[in-house]
Amino acid sequence: MLIIRSLLSNIFFYIFLISSILLAPVTFVMPRKAIFWLIRFQSVHSFINLKYLANLKVEFRGTENIPKFRKYLIAAKHQSLAEAMFLNYIIKEPSVVAKKELLYIPIVGLAFKKANFIYVNRKKGETPIETLVSAAKISMDKDPRPLLIFPEGTRTAIGERKKYKYGITALYSELNIPCLPVAVNAGYFWPRRKFLRYPGTIVIEFLRPIQPGLKSEEFSKVLEYKIEQKSDELLLEAQNQSTL
Repeated sequence: MLIIRSLLSNIFFYIFLISSILLAPVTFVMPRKAIFWLIRFQSVHSFINLKYLANLKVEFRGTENIPKFRKYLIAAKHQSLAEAMFLNYIIKEPSVVAKKELLYIPIVGLAFKKANFIYVNRKKGETPIETLVSAAKISMDKDPRPLLIFPEGTRTAIGERKKYKYGITALYSELNIPCLPVAVNAGYFWPRRKFLRYPGTIVIEFLRPIQPGLKSEEFSKVLEYKIEQKSDELLLEAQNQSTL
């Protein structure tokens, strides 16, 4: 039954994903809100897909910790596609620090540019970190929006620890804005590079923001501790849920 549910969930997920990609060029000549509507559509159909085909629900916690203003960072644990999918649902029109390689994917790259996501291009005389900070400053000044970044830089398997990259610390220090940590347990139910979708409840939890003003080293330690500790707690909760 698990295999059948997972198969159906994957089939419908990719049908809607490919349909959205094919529809995306229509939004390129429309106001930018159109591309965010399409991104949000991806989130909504994924909610429905997981709930009814994989018996997998999504729960948001700590939403009261989300700042009401527009200028802040979001630093999220990254275990599966779920974080990218559902954070775009709960956070209104975020900018995203995206992998440069994604820009070379036909249509997808143009959609990212339309959404004004941030990507790093190595410039003469600058490091990628300097380019990232510079692009973020310009984006925040011209178009204030929450900026989502995955500090680990890539999806991390359950039980695996990766050192947080310096990009989030540089952004926090240079932009002088709050950072909203996000813990998850999504990888337990929706593992990276795996076919199966396990029943249960994905939890995405927003922790109390880290206010600007901390020294770089202190911020880095506090951020990693908060995210990893809460993600471990959510993983334990998920494991206990599966044994009931």
